[in-house]
Amino acid sequence: MNRLKNKVVILAGVGRGMGRAMALLFAAEGANVFLLARKNEIIGPTAALIQGKGQRAAAVQVDVTNKEALESAVNQIAAAAGRVDGYAALAGGFYKHLNNLQKIEEDFFDMVLENHLKSIFHGCRAVIPHLQRAGGGSILTIAAAYKTQRDANIAYSTAKAGVCGFSKTLARELYADNIRVNTICPGLVRLPLEEDTVNVPPSQTQRLGHPADIAYAALYLLSDESPWLTGQTLSLDGGDEIFAGQPYDLT
Repeated sequence: MNRLKNKVVILAGVGRGMGRAMALLFAAEGANVFLLARKNEIIGPTAALIQGKGQRAAAVQVDVTNKEALESAVNQIAAAAGRVDGYAALAGGFYKHLNNLQKIEEDFFDMVLENHLKSIFHGCRAVIPHLQRAGGGSILTIAAAYKTQRDANIAYSTAKAGVCGFSKTLARELYADNIRVNTICPGLVRLPLEEDTVNVPPSQTQRLGHPADIAYAALYLLSDESPWLTGQTLSLDGGDEIFAGQPYDLT
């Protein structure tokens, strides 16, 4: 499998679910993946697992909301790998059911915007010069499907809407540079990731979301199979967008 053969891909803000799934899948598809997160407890073992399979990965412990630290990490990766072909901004979190604006603290609101938006702002500013030098590439951002936003809180929803707006505007800015920018809006992904592999998800629509659903969509958007696709927002939610509704009672 070589859909990302020899591509250098940075995954910023890797977590236990879809971020880890992307790392495993991208490496299996031939990419040299660099995993960034503020804690090594996830990215370290994931990188070691990938290396144990004879594939290429490295873990870089960095706070992706820290401008200087993130820029330094991206520059060091580009210098070591020789180029950067793809960047996925994955930092998120704060999915909490807080449905009363009057009860949301300002500090919480600020933290959500910083984690979701500032991390993308700093990361894209750092990686764009390297993508330009490579002659183009792909940037992927992660927002959230509407029902996922609605069921969380107004800070989360505001941040995810901002991700979509940021990405579309950036796609327009970078069009002449042959740099594509697209967004995946996942629904509520509830199934766990297998320990050491990413399998193709079950073919039926009526089921719970799996990290592999997001990883395979991301693979397409970061590969050379989507050269004419930019500025797009993909809702990947099992039908919630059309009010079909995921079968949340399934286990």
